[in-house]
Amino acid sequence: MFLLFFRFKNAKRERVKVCKMGSLSNVYSQEGNKKIYFLAYTINIPKKTQVLSIAALNVFEYMFTFYCTCAPPYKNYVSFSSIIKKGEKKVEIVSEKPDYPYLSFKELMDITGKYHRYFDNSYDLYITEVLPKNKYKTYRVKFVAYSAPRTNSIILKDKQ
Repeated sequence: MFLLFFRFKNAKRERVKVCKMGSLSNVYSQEGNKKIYFLAYTINIPKKTQVLSIAALNVFEYMFTFYCTCAPPYKNYVSFSSIIKKGEKKVEIVSEKPDYPYLSFKELMDITGKYHRYFDNSYDLYITEVLPKNKYKTYRVKFVAYSAPRTNSIILKDKQ
């Protein structure tokens, strides 16, 4: 038994014809994730009114935490992380605001609420951080899914 694959590319989809022993069937696959962008402005915003926190965990990892429990199971804040792997290009600082179609906070939270665990399978999110002196940094980030706390201990009952 052998299979033959023929590829026909359309705008965003790839049509693959699979021939198996004389039968012909169509299979559709998504070529790539949709790119979405968010502008993170945290300069001169009081801590009490911030909706986003950006933290450098170390030289290679950044955490973006939105103060919204908008993604199921609605227990933690929505978080994204950016990890710069060895050999990857560092995030560049530019002096002009990148011309991207930025989503609003509500639009981004609606998408994360809808896709939550499967967010990275459908979207590539880029967060542009506004820096002092009109500088900008754009990070490619991944969704951090909520995981239930785990107990690594055993509770022993006292003998009575």
